[in-house]
Amino acid sequence: MLKQIVKRDRTTVPFKKEKIVLAIFKAATAVGGDDFTTSEELANQVVVLAEERYPEGIADVEGVQDIVEKVLIEAGHAKTAKAFILYREKR
Repeated sequence: MLKQIVKRDRTTVPFKKEKIVLAIFKAATAVGGDDFTTSEELANQVVVLAEERYPEGIADVEGVQDIVEKVLIEAGHAKTAKAFILYREKR
């Protein structure tokens, strides 16, 4: 179970799946999507993969974002993945 995430500034904060849901939803709305439930389902897939990748329960934001991109692309949401990547580059 993911408990913490290391941010870009190297601070560690509690892991919140809701932030992934919102990031996916914002990327989807940027390309005309409006299905919050799909964002939640995709975020659940991200969490499963992140828990496999980080069995110690401490993830890093870059790694989780890589997983988000992978899940979006593999689920057929290429436009949303592109919007997410563009947002990520701005950060």
